[in-house]
Amino acid sequence: MFRTPCPSCGAEVLFRSTISAIAVCEYCQSTVLRDADEVRDIGKIGKVLEDYSPIQIGASGVFVGRAFTVIGRIQLRYEAGLWNEWYISFDDGRSGWLADTSGQYMITLPLAESVGERQTALSFEVLKPEMRYEHGGRVFVVTDARTAQCVGGQGELPFIVGNGYEAKVIDCRSGDRFLTIDFSDITPEKPNPALYVGETVELKALQMQLLRSDEEIQQSAGRLKGTANVLDCPSCGNQLQYRAGVATQIVCAACGSEVDCSGDRALILTRHTEAERYHATLDVGDAATIDGVKWSVIGLIEMVEVEDADSHWTEYLLFNWQRGFFWLVETSEGWYRAQVLNQLPESWSDTHATLNGERYGKLYDQYAAKVLYAAGAFNWRVSVGDQLQLWEYDYQGKRLSREKSATEVVWSQAEKVSNAQIATWFGKAEIKTLESDEVAPDQRRLAWRYTIWLLAINLPLVLLSDDVFDALFWTGLAAYMLHWPLNKDAEE
Repeated sequence: MFRTPCPSCGAEVLFRSTISAIAVCEYCQSTVLRDADEVRDIGKIGKVLEDYSPIQIGASGVFVGRAFTVIGRIQLRYEAGLWNEWYISFDDGRSGWLADTSGQYMITLPLAESVGERQTALSFEVLKPEMRYEHGGRVFVVTDARTAQCVGGQGELPFIVGNGYEAKVIDCRSGDRFLTIDFSDITPEKPNPALYVGETVELKALQMQLLRSDEEIQQSAGRLKGTANVLDCPSCGNQLQYRAGVATQIVCAACGSEVDCSGDRALILTRHTEAERYHATLDVGDAATIDGVKWSVIGLIEMVEVEDADSHWTEYLLFNWQRGFFWLVETSEGWYRAQVLNQLPESWSDTHATLNGERYGKLYDQYAAKVLYAAGAFNWRVSVGDQLQLWEYDYQGKRLSREKSATEVVWSQAEKVSNAQIATWFGKAEIKTLESDEVAPDQRRLAWRYTIWLLAINLPLVLLSDDVFDALFWTGLAAYMLHWPLNKDAEE
């Protein structure tokens, strides 16, 4: 352990690890470089945005039987949001990274080798989502390809980083295994990207100690956590409610403007003056109790199929401090509870997918969907007009969804939830599906028109028939058959 006064402000700067190249002064944000016995100030780095993460510098855990301590963090911003990379030091002197994004965690360790000679021609621009990349006899699939900028840092770090540092990274997966190809530090002297391998993890499995408590998260200095912060939309003046630290991107329900709240003030990203409010069964701020855990709806998105404007659905983002995020999806077929998967299926094609040995058959052909409307807060940027390619699969009522954009591919698993269960969770008297709200009225109007027409034709026959009972029975049965499907939908 090495202690030194900050060359800028004089406060004590601590180097816990012998392999750390820099440390960020927590008082003045100066980046302190240690070079042999000399230390010097090489500029300032931005403060990290305190968020909902329970991880903090000094927290410790165990990964694959090896104890580690969190000693630093960099915060990276990409076009749609932020994520944390926590620098961890193992007791045996080695180091790695604990990625923290949207309540999902991955540990990656650097490989001594870089990309082999046969791959030296590989470029960042070539790798796209769902391309295959082979390493160590294992085939990985590209799931994420993006460029990000470092916007903040704290603690110790293994390399010089500051505001403007650009990270070009490709994330790949194979089952629950993780591979990162890092093109950030390509130079003529070092033409090959660096490799990091690891796996997705649960904090509980890491036996983490000294994590931040809910109270500490909610009362962190500089940001109010866990309370509904209120600010005015810079575009229209409407009040925006959000949970600071949980979400950085807000869509104003009044004017549709996209507002970034990750800095010291709210900034308009995009204005959507023609955004139309539609009927949502749930709304931002609605609270639910599910299996004894309290959840809040913090954002909602209406999606529509590009080639079929009548096919649309609503996705609700729910959040809990300890459990993170999950989705409720409202469709014309009913409600579904969806969770983003931490692992890829074993195999997939346009016709089927296999996950944990279960073969899911094709439910719907590939189709394009776009964001029609959004409101509330999100931990990434949601824009009206964003488009995705989707594939859906089914196995005994369970669904797999494959969503692909230009920069990433995401898999999620969903199970159906009854209207009655949704109503119970949210404490509402009644919950309906989109179909019963929007389609049934037109169908009911048409059914009554045919019923009147049917009675007009058959009434004279009833009055003149020798068997009035039979005539009334068959006329009533025909009218009932017209209305039965609609009544059944209403009951559901």
